[in-house]
Amino acid sequence: MYTKNMSISSIQTKVVGTTFNGRQCVVAQLEVGEEVYLVRELTNAFDSNAIKVVRQNGMQVGYLSRELAATLATRLDAYGDPLKAFVTTLTGGYFVGSSLGVMIRFKLPE
Repeated sequence: MYTKNMSISSIQTKVVGTTFNGRQCVVAQLEVGEEVYLVRELTNAFDSNAIKVVRQNGMQVGYLSRELAATLATRLDAYGDPLKAFVTTLTGGYFVGSSLGVMIRFKLPE
């Protein structure tokens, strides 16, 4: 689920898919306040609206949810560049075997 404040066009959302393809190691390196980027993944075979979340070094953290990506894909396509976001919260990892999670915030492009 995501929250949207219409007055400032800011969205805070959970990053999904953080437990696949070794991404837990990437999430473990994140810090609150770190700058990450939203990048359209036009070649995604499972979701034509896919928007991935990557660190500055290009390592993938995960994705925006399918529902949010469907809402934002055309806007990001029109924007044409990766969209800057910030890590707001790191979750999980409280006990052995638990997964780590990430919340991010970003402003929508004009």
